[in-house]
Amino acid sequence: MQPNVRAKAFAITLLLVVLIFTTITILGKVLVPFLIALILSYIVNPLTEKIQAKFRVNRTIISFTIAIVTFIVFVAIPLFLLPLLLTQIRNIIHDIPDLLNLFNIKVLSKINSTYGTSLTFDYSDLKDFLMKNIGNVYNHVNIFSPIAHNGMILIEILVNIILIPFIMFYSIANFQTLLLYCNSFIPKRYTKVVHSITKDIDTLLAAYLRGQVSVMLIMVCYYSIGLNIVGLKSGTIIGIVTGLLAFIPYLGILSGIIISFIVAFTNFTGMGLIIGTSTVFVVGHLLEGGLITPYLVGGKIGLNPIMVIFALMVFGKLFGIVGILLALPLATIATVLLQHLKSYYLSSTYYSEE
Repeated sequence: MQPNVRAKAFAITLLLVVLIFTTITILGKVLVPFLIALILSYIVNPLTEKIQAKFRVNRTIISFTIAIVTFIVFVAIPLFLLPLLLTQIRNIIHDIPDLLNLFNIKVLSKINSTYGTSLTFDYSDLKDFLMKNIGNVYNHVNIFSPIAHNGMILIEILVNIILIPFIMFYSIANFQTLLLYCNSFIPKRYTKVVHSITKDIDTLLAAYLRGQVSVMLIMVCYYSIGLNIVGLKSGTIIGIVTGLLAFIPYLGILSGIIISFIVAFTNFTGMGLIIGTSTVFVVGHLLEGGLITPYLVGGKIGLNPIMVIFALMVFGKLFGIVGILLALPLATIATVLLQHLKSYYLSSTYYSEE
């Protein structure tokens, strides 16, 4: 490849990256429903193709069915699941003062009696502060209160509930057409290289996104059921939070353990609850790390825990919710590009000449 050709390719790539980042910065939240719909369409596209090939069903019918199911799920969440979650969150908030009181009486008193110290915990002032602010926390947690006073939030939620399935329908139905349309813009001299890179990106991204979504759903069910079986109060919301955060290495299980033990010690009825809660998380961690994730996501996919956390923090800081949605796809693309860049560098005369 001639130097001027490489310079042009680099300039075009750089211009494209700048254009994408500028668009994300300007449009911001407007992109959220489109990104969610496109990510979901990408995840379910293999299922669509399998159904189409096996049962000879028209792709439009499959796309319409998936869009309807998505719409029903989005409607069911605020109507049925959200009130349950809000109730459990409020229960946790109300239990925090009791936990602090337990810490003040049980822990500090034993430390003082053992070591002859006079540590004191001004719990009354803290409790007054917490109780005064619980009303504010309640209003923020109770989604129906701010929505009632802010019609724009309600309109935005309703628009997204309708818009996401609508976009999914058209993107799934025309998935191959979209790929061919994008492929038509690739310069002929770069077609082979671009196809090689996009194939690697698709392999890596599919293994992570589709596999990780499956892992998250399985762990949500496991932790929610397991914590309720052992009798932990607010086990459903803790299980959902733990399972949904499973895609962030260690954060999901650490968050679940901390919240669970706070609730368990607040409602302490004996060591049975503590042992049961610990068993649920130990078994869950072993299942997730040793069986579920390796089977569904794959062994080595190129996205190590540090890269995942770094990508989420950086893109979340730069672009907010849009950045969080794009963090893992962009990290995957960056991983593949770096691998190809490394291969190109190692095979270059600049590296090999002595």
